[in-house]
Amino acid sequence: MLSRALFARTLVAYSVHEHQQGHARRIDVWLRPEAFTVQDDGRGIGLDREGYVEGLMGLLVGHPGAVQLHGVGLSLIAASTPRLEVESQRGGSLWKQSFAWGVADGPPLRESAGPQTGTRITFVGQVSSPEVELAELAAQVNRWREWNPELTIAVH
Repeated sequence: MLSRALFARTLVAYSVHEHQQGHARRIDVWLRPEAFTVQDDGRGIGLDREGYVEGLMGLLVGHPGAVQLHGVGLSLIAASTPRLEVESQRGGSLWKQSFAWGVADGPPLRESAGPQTGTRITFVGQVSSPEVELAELAAQVNRWREWNPELTIAVH
């Protein structure tokens, strides 16, 4: 079984990439026994584009479609967990969508929101020790901090 710490590193890597593209300045990671959440203040993942996230998920769950390379990690995470929740704030809207074992529970839901932007992804899975995961994640987070001094990464 793949570790939740690996999943957390994968999701943080997306947010680091968003920073390197000039769009994110802060990443927050919350580790809890039953879940972890990664949030950034970047552009927000494309939940507002019809079928975008389902296309990313489809890479590993049997739905063909063109998927960018960054979708591989998200697809693997989604297909490996009973619940993945994605929230995206962009264009004055907050978009929400959840997945069970990589399959969307329904279409994205839209709410009015302020001008902020960003993505929040929550992985809900088996109970695990946040302390062990923090130790696994810490070395990589420190490297990202060193390589990207303008980026704030906070682990809670």
